[in-house]
Amino acid sequence: MLLNTTTTTSILKKLEPLIPYPINIMNCEGMIVNSSVAEHIGKVNTAACKYMEQTRVPNPLQPLGDTDMVTSMCHMIVRGHMIGAIELEKLPAADNTYLVLAKTVAELMLEQEYLMDEQKGNTSSLNDILAILVGVHPLDSSQLIADLQQHGVELSIPRTSLFIQLSKFDILEQPLESRKLVLDQKQYQYSVKQFLNQLPSYFYLKQDLVLSDLQEQNAVILSVNRKENPEVNALYLFELCTRLTEIAKREYCLALHAVIGIQCNKFSDYERQYEQLILRLSSGRLLFPERSVFLGNSIVLGNFIAHSSKKVLQNIVTYVYGRLLVSKMSRILMDTLGMFFECELNLTLTAQKLYTHRNTLQKRFDKIEKLTGFSIHNADGLLTLRLAFLCHNYLEAGGIHFPYSENE
Repeated sequence: MLLNTTTTTSILKKLEPLIPYPINIMNCEGMIVNSSVAEHIGKVNTAACKYMEQTRVPNPLQPLGDTDMVTSMCHMIVRGHMIGAIELEKLPAADNTYLVLAKTVAELMLEQEYLMDEQKGNTSSLNDILAILVGVHPLDSSQLIADLQQHGVELSIPRTSLFIQLSKFDILEQPLESRKLVLDQKQYQYSVKQFLNQLPSYFYLKQDLVLSDLQEQNAVILSVNRKENPEVNALYLFELCTRLTEIAKREYCLALHAVIGIQCNKFSDYERQYEQLILRLSSGRLLFPERSVFLGNSIVLGNFIAHSSKKVLQNIVTYVYGRLLVSKMSRILMDTLGMFFECELNLTLTAQKLYTHRNTLQKRFDKIEKLTGFSIHNADGLLTLRLAFLCHNYLEAGGIHFPYSENE
């Protein structure tokens, strides 16, 4: 760690109101980096050079030379390394407590500076690692996994990926004012920086990972799941990003587009997430140019639901699942459908996940067909059941609950 003008100026500002003697701060070469007396800055303090050379020797009995000089000067040590010295000019031995105070304050401030530099280095290093995690994985991923573990990233924790892209409004009309706002390039870059700096406050859990790119004006977020059901969790993030869109416009004069990606349960799930999220955002904006936030895992169905009125969605759920929801097996049958869709229509895997026999599973689907009139074994029936199921989850995530049977 090297002493610089900024750090030493901060130290001087802290010490000068407390100490009634001129203060000199020297680096390891004895040059005065900063001083209460401006004329001293840049000069070499030969007494300081001698003092630091003598105090470097390992023998504690080594004579330190001029006693008066030693009582007015002490070295500054951070993390076991001497980085310079501090001197109080014309300090009498009786006021040695001022020197102790100066040393303590200076070392505390230097330690704080060291920690900040260390944190910046770790953040930069983690960002580089995360960029590889959501990009193309190396053939031998052992080092990448080790680096992630070293930074405390637990890959076993389920996370959902999402992508935020910022852009500039050409003209932003203010409804309560008569004027129109136009951001120049410097104002735009400042707004982007401020927004990206605030982004981690919305994804605040310890294992949330935020990878911001100021140059590209975007961010990839790997958000720890807040909800147990992946689809309900995606809808939670959809609502959060909708609020962020409003905040970006109102407080930063920025346009924000976002897409919710997939749930990542293991290391391989993160690969190529960056390019996949960009592709899904592009697809969403192409299909729904008037919208800002998209469900990337279901570009057509998901975004149709997210941007339809709640009355329409309630009508769909009631039409398809009306009889099923008041039946004695309503929760079992809805959980079965949920797991079936989660397992990508794989009957064997669904039965395994539900700890039930495949024949029992088939009987449940027969019951679903009897109560709804739609079968999973033909395209129209499967699509209808899927659409109504997504509508049901979306409404429940928004606080609208359907009356399940009380006889279960």
